[in-house]
Amino acid sequence: MLKRRLGRTNFETSVVGFGGIPILHRPKEEAVKVVRRAIEMGVNFIDTANSYGDSENKIGEAIKGIREQLFISTKSQFRTGKEVKESIEESLRRLAIEKIDIIFIHSVDSEEELEHRLKEGVLETMKEARQAGKVDYIGISGHNNKVLVKAIKTGEFDAIIATYNLTNDDGNRELFPLTRELDVGVIVMKPLVGGYLAVPPEAVQFRVEDKATSTAEASLRFVLSNPYITTVIPGMGTIEEVEEDVPLGYIPQKMQPSEVKELQERAKEVGYTFCQGCGYCLSKCPQGIDIQGVFRLLVFHQQYGMKEWSERVYHENHEARVSLCDECQSCMEVCPTQLDIPAKLREATAILESR
Repeated sequence: MLKRRLGRTNFETSVVGFGGIPILHRPKEEAVKVVRRAIEMGVNFIDTANSYGDSENKIGEAIKGIREQLFISTKSQFRTGKEVKESIEESLRRLAIEKIDIIFIHSVDSEEELEHRLKEGVLETMKEARQAGKVDYIGISGHNNKVLVKAIKTGEFDAIIATYNLTNDDGNRELFPLTRELDVGVIVMKPLVGGYLAVPPEAVQFRVEDKATSTAEASLRFVLSNPYITTVIPGMGTIEEVEEDVPLGYIPQKMQPSEVKELQERAKEVGYTFCQGCGYCLSKCPQGIDIQGVFRLLVFHQQYGMKEWSERVYHENHEARVSLCDECQSCMEVCPTQLDIPAKLREATAILESR
């Protein structure tokens, strides 16, 4: 497995890591086998989050006896120091480890949210955990590159988790060059556009270097060909997916600009039906609808099988606000992927209100 240095952490990270969401809806025994197969094949970066159901528990079982070979990443989505402290302790217990290699402030998508997390004890609590030997490094994850740029300019973060794929390569403009300058590691999420470039596999087919290539392979090759990227964390829920994705990390990936352009044009057929989670629409909605939050639930419902949970969260937190949408299209004016947001909200309503 090829490795790249994860910024100032100095850890030599496998270029293909393990994304811990899809094992949520796998039986524990099967999930453990999936994680262990990835590790057997050379993966040494394992990513999960406190909010990913029982993902931490399953990963904890899978890494018993081999923990020292691995770099364990988890996240805390909470907004107060007290909650973050509790979540770190819970993650340590679930993962059955004494120390988290890197803890991420989870899903920060607006400048207002960044300021809140920096001031309300979230970062301070993570620093205290680092002082206490419970955490080694601190990172931040999000879908809005402008926010991530502002975050890493503080000098507080050792790594970022950012969106980058065939339908969203915005990171190359400012964010990724800045990470190189500041020695911040770059972990890529949503390389398959939340699963939409892999399901169904026959939806879009590519040819790369005159070879028939699956959408998943083309998408991962695109990400891995970017020298700014340290590691990519595709979600893998089966051994078959592991054995399809991980071998791409053994071969240096290169793509000609002409190949990239063609792939990006073809990917639009699928990718532009999916919210990239940039958050630009949030400030434009006069009804205050958490658009990206709703669409994220749709992904959990459709791609990860978390139907009951996503329907419940939608009902409790979003349903009343979404009902206020008058399809003014203000959100569409700033959407970088020209997504028909009102239509997508109607789709989400039809699916998530089914409880």
